[in-house]
Amino acid sequence: MCILTGDLKIKMLKEKEAILEKARLRKEEEIVESLNPIVKEWFFSKYLLTNIRYGKGFKGEIHYDIMKFYNGLNKEKVLEIHNFVMEKRKEGLGQRKLFRLVKENFSTEIKESTISGWIFRGIKPFGNEKTWFKVKPKPKKEDLYSGYIDQKQSSEKLGEKYGVSCASVITWLKSYKIPLRNHLQSMNTSVIKEELRQKRLKRPIKEHSYLSPEKAYILGVLCGDGHINREFVSFEIRYDEEFAEEFATCFEKVYGLKYNYRYYKPKNTFNLRVSNQLICEDLLKYGKFNTREWNIPKEIMKSDNEEIIGSFLRGFYDSEGSVSRCAITSSSVNETGLKGVAILLKKLGIENTLKPQKNGKYYVLSIFRKGRFQIFKDKVSFTINRKLNKINETLNTGFFSKRSVAD
Repeated sequence: MCILTGDLKIKMLKEKEAILEKARLRKEEEIVESLNPIVKEWFFSKYLLTNIRYGKGFKGEIHYDIMKFYNGLNKEKVLEIHNFVMEKRKEGLGQRKLFRLVKENFSTEIKESTISGWIFRGIKPFGNEKTWFKVKPKPKKEDLYSGYIDQKQSSEKLGEKYGVSCASVITWLKSYKIPLRNHLQSMNTSVIKEELRQKRLKRPIKEHSYLSPEKAYILGVLCGDGHINREFVSFEIRYDEEFAEEFATCFEKVYGLKYNYRYYKPKNTFNLRVSNQLICEDLLKYGKFNTREWNIPKEIMKSDNEEIIGSFLRGFYDSEGSVSRCAITSSSVNETGLKGVAILLKKLGIENTLKPQKNGKYYVLSIFRKGRFQIFKDKVSFTINRKLNKINETLNTGFFSKRSVAD
């Protein structure tokens, strides 16, 4: 009986492993060779030529240095042969003739089935190289910890940041032994709460970044009867339903969202409420609209567009304007705001007068003379019918009295 020494036993085990490895490789070669030529080319270009192991869906692990496609030719040589084949194809040569020419000119063989795929199906070697899977580098533990624990970002957000799936981020966190949040903990983070709040917001469906005549009208009303804060816009007016309707229509034209006004019987008023934080945010960027602090938005003050200026003034005079048979007036405790209105009127060719009343407790801006009434009607006008009718009456009869149609 032969007794194996330690060194001899190790040597025999290594030889046995080598024999088993060769047998496994031969089996893999047989499987690959049995594939359809087109499938085989896809298989090699996607997995072997990128040095990426392919385990799932194929038995065994095949490596680039073990198996090579195109008889072991490198990428540059294969592309050179492909270009040669495609040029000769223009001369009307078939796949069999091209096979012979490749063998004669490059001293190598490319199978006819492969050449057939090139010339008949438009297959290009390494054509899917741009779509090859590339393993994403694993971020540092400190970066993941900072994003997930300190900044309270979700695994989904981190996945978007690093270009991987949510599951990959969770795998990274587990590998670094960073504790994962449960569902309740995730919902209570400030970041998730803000994301959920944003999703609940009703978003405008129209482009609204620019200043349109309708938006200018809204801004004019906000300098008068309208109220705005970060949460909502509110509006209340008596008698003049057409005013409420116009204000609501402008919101729909600017933001694409329909808001309906309501009649409130106890106070005999028409009310409109626009509860939309995004709309409020857009309007508030034009300035403040408090009773004592409102001012003309600089975008309107600098504008030379008479339609924009006229729409703003119409919104303002619908709110704060009064019409008599001798003057069109507006009053406010805000002298600075009325000075801005006076400048806009002059831009339209409407001369006006601004005077303090009751020792400067409030100010009155007045437009006199029929000629200026006509310019005001043509370039500004009123939405409110009773005020517009008073202007028409004055222009038609020329009769002046001290009675007025107040706001």
